[in-house]
Amino acid sequence: MAAEQVNTTGLPQKQVTDYYLSDAMLRFRTVTDKEGQQYKLTQKFPANAAGEAAITTIYLSKQEFELLNIFEAVTVRKTRYVLQYGRLVIGLDHYLTPTDELWLAEVEFASAEEMSSFELPLPHISEVTGQPEYDGYTLARRFQQV
Repeated sequence: MAAEQVNTTGLPQKQVTDYYLSDAMLRFRTVTDKEGQQYKLTQKFPANAAGEAAITTIYLSKQEFELLNIFEAVTVRKTRYVLQYGRLVIGLDHYLTPTDELWLAEVEFASAEEMSSFELPLPHISEVTGQPEYDGYTLARRFQQV
């Protein structure tokens, strides 16, 4: 969901850097928070337009990450704020460049029924699930860092 800016004061946050491989469904990711740094290799297949996806993530050591992350990639950095909402965790991703800004809310659900009955408890503009201009690679190209 595209969200308007919300008050993130006091919310846990992570710095995320994604490396999207061109013409592939693979992404390398580093996540930095107060606990340290994680390294991941992820493959995501959209299952349908309703927002379902099959995701496989392999956690890597720093050495494995550096060894494997040698391909040409589109790189994007974002800040992810974490909001606990009942049993759900809402990730608020903030993309920012000197000329562009976007807030996205991402929520993972246990079932399609849970997803269809969910109402975002934050001010928002629109639902963007399934819209190609909001997939990770497209956003990375929009907000890429060199």
